[in-house]
Amino acid sequence: MASEIHRLGAHAMATEFQIFITATSEAKALTAASTALRDLETLESELSRFKGNSDIHRINQLPKGQSTPVGHAAIDCIELARDIHHKTNGAFDITLGPLLAIFTNPDKSPREPSEKEIKKATSSIGMDNLKTDVNSLTVSVKSEDLWIDLGGIGKGYALDQMALSLKGSGITNAMLDAGSSTLLAFGEGPEGDGWPASLGLSNSPIINLENNALSGSGFSEQGEHIIDPRKHCRICIEKINAWALAPYAALSDALSTAFLVMTENEIINFCSINKGVEAILPEQSNSI
Repeated sequence: MASEIHRLGAHAMATEFQIFITATSEAKALTAASTALRDLETLESELSRFKGNSDIHRINQLPKGQSTPVGHAAIDCIELARDIHHKTNGAFDITLGPLLAIFTNPDKSPREPSEKEIKKATSSIGMDNLKTDVNSLTVSVKSEDLWIDLGGIGKGYALDQMALSLKGSGITNAMLDAGSSTLLAFGEGPEGDGWPASLGLSNSPIINLENNALSGSGFSEQGEHIIDPRKHCRICIEKINAWALAPYAALSDALSTAFLVMTENEIINFCSINKGVEAILPEQSNSI
């Protein structure tokens, strides 16, 4: 018999977050979920580039050679992004802001920039132009006009931190949802066989999550706003959507974007050497 599921949600980071908890009382579930959602508000105030005094906003205002103090969350996200950037051979890059800006009109429709614009933007981007000091909790920039966007990893990171909060409150069985694009689950689910998750496609199989995360990215949601960090151009539509399964949500979030950029051989190699990581591409009946 399935256990009762308790749900609580909130709007943050321009999306709807939801927490589903089972195998505990309603009072305990809602108290723990409320605490986790309050932590989410704090994270958004630190990590959103749209918040006037957030850590990320201050980084994005820095002139070349200058630094700013930041919190642990910003350092964590940047270092996670740096690690994933290196492991995917540059397919994931949070410094793409200047490049994305020139490929996008103010109304969010795609535009074709000039070679001069591309050259200027590419001189600003790159993880090597972003320096972090974990001991002093500072970030400095080494190029002009560098600005970062955590949209490809921030929501996943938030789910990971919320899961830690729930576990610290004694919750052992829950699923967290960030706008249906990233899901994180721990525990055995309401029926003991994991938390069911859908890819959102017709005839797509249900994936049972149990102590792992699933994220999806693609043109169906973001239009043509995905840029190849390695070729400095808009990616060709060979893969309309991609999903990533990973042990934690920040990784699955970032990889779902990186997999749109990477070749199939790169994806296969990446999954083979990273335990718990799988890729699901729409033209495939099975995951990689």
